[in-house]
Amino acid sequence: MTSTYYLLPDRLERAPAARESPAPDALGSPPTVQTLTTRELDSLAFIAPDIRGTLETLAKVENTYLDVFPACLVGSFAVPDKQRMMDDPTCFAFYLDKTHLVFLDESDTCARLLDTIASQGTVHKPTAAHCLFEFMKLLTKGDLMFLADLEDRMEDVEETIIDRGVKASNRQMLLFRRQLLRIDTYYQQLVDMASELSNNENKLLSHGEAHLFRMFEQQAERLLKRSLTLKEYSLQLRELYQAQIDIQQNNTMKFFTVVTTLFAPLTLLTSWFGMNFANMPGIDLSWGYAAVIVASVGIVLAELAIFKHKHWL
Repeated sequence: MTSTYYLLPDRLERAPAARESPAPDALGSPPTVQTLTTRELDSLAFIAPDIRGTLETLAKVENTYLDVFPACLVGSFAVPDKQRMMDDPTCFAFYLDKTHLVFLDESDTCARLLDTIASQGTVHKPTAAHCLFEFMKLLTKGDLMFLADLEDRMEDVEETIIDRGVKASNRQMLLFRRQLLRIDTYYQQLVDMASELSNNENKLLSHGEAHLFRMFEQQAERLLKRSLTLKEYSLQLRELYQAQIDIQQNNTMKFFTVVTTLFAPLTLLTSWFGMNFANMPGIDLSWGYAAVIVASVGIVLAELAIFKHKHWL
């Protein structure tokens, strides 16, 4: 990936490939947005050496974070892939001051998002901070649809649990929980970042720019609340799955209890007549064996009738 420059005269527009970046401190030069790699970071003279070191560190951190300095803001994004949530997130860092927005990105993610903002042409007379706001909005575009789709899939699993009991996919429920844990962490960090930006601790942003990030904070909070709701839903799915397992185990124990109870009197009979006493009544009768069989069947039928009446069967 090579450096990409964007100018902000009246709207965000990509500078021609053959054109050099405008001198950062030139009088009257327009604000610029730039994407570059770690190897190209030293070429930016307007960024202090200690800030460069912070940027290089943040570009590798899987965390969405903001650090406030007296004259600039430095932060990082760790954006999960909505299609492959369990893969490593896309990580990049950014630098923001009054007239510069710089993204430190080893891939082309930031350039593609900035090209999208430029092609829309909806932002007129933007500032570097306004461009960061539009960039963050684009990061969360379609997230409500993603969460709605995730909820639909969770509802399908719930129906499967009800219909099929323990044959439902336990691995799928575990995957839901892990995905929601990641997306919940991401939204929480976005809310924290937007809150710090809107607080405007170093007075780098204008009142209007701070208001934009306050609006984004509210949007991120809505996404966070939705993800937390789905996270609770995933716990309910797990509880429902466990309840189905308990019901099946109870039914199994109930079956064995009924069978044991049915044969308990028969066990008593066999034990009684199995005693080796010479003078045991009925032992010499020709119809004694048949009488025991009839008595055993009668006892079993009587027990079945009682169990049915008690709704134990």
